[in-house]
Amino acid sequence: MIKSEGGDPPCLMCAIRDRRVGETIVLHEDDEQIVLLPRYVRRWGHVLAMPKAHVTAYADIDEEVWMRTARLAHHAACVVEAEMRPIRCYQASTGSAAGELTQTSAHLHIHVIPLYDADDRPADVFSWADGIWVADSAEWEDLRRRYHARWTLIAGSRIGR
Repeated sequence: MIKSEGGDPPCLMCAIRDRRVGETIVLHEDDEQIVLLPRYVRRWGHVLAMPKAHVTAYADIDEEVWMRTARLAHHAACVVEAEMRPIRCYQASTGSAAGELTQTSAHLHIHVIPLYDADDRPADVFSWADGIWVADSAEWEDLRRRYHARWTLIAGSRIGR
């Protein structure tokens, strides 16, 4: 699906950041960071936080930039917990210099994934083997609107410090 929307970009995260791969559903964006709803997910309510700069290795990213990404992912997890009421949330950084793989991109980023089944394991949510969530534009807009309302309510003053 991604390839049909935007070809085979060398970095999917950069293509998403630049709005070259389908619709980008943004929760937060500034000059340095972007937080969005990835459209191809295993669990409804999944959020992704990433620095805009293309960086593939932890050694190559400024520590303060990465800490801000982590703070945004933490804030996103608080939003997900408050709005979706999952059993728990996984957070995982899956950026890698290894290249483009399912749920991994050649660009550091953090997934925030709500889990609704007590038996969910990382292998269940970091694979597309059992399919992905498919939603229409109205469902995406409803989720974005709900998350955005929570985003501003939950400790918004902590972001950016």
